[in-house]
Amino acid sequence: MVRITVGIEGMACGMCEAHSNEAVRNAFRVKKVTSSHTKKQTVILTERDIPEQELKSVVAKAG
Repeated sequence: MVRITVGIEGMACGMCEAHSNEAVRNAFRVKKVTSSHTKKQTVILTERDIPEQELKSVVAKAG
């Protein structure tokens, strides 16, 4: 199991967290994804590593 922690600026509320989580789930096969606007991060649990550029692209498109 791979744990990926990504710093994300700009999340302001629970809806932002849900939107980020949904974008990651739709783009990659993940076991679990949790975002926190107060910690400014998203934590992803997955079977395989996710290329950093692909992850950044998905998060950027999510807004």
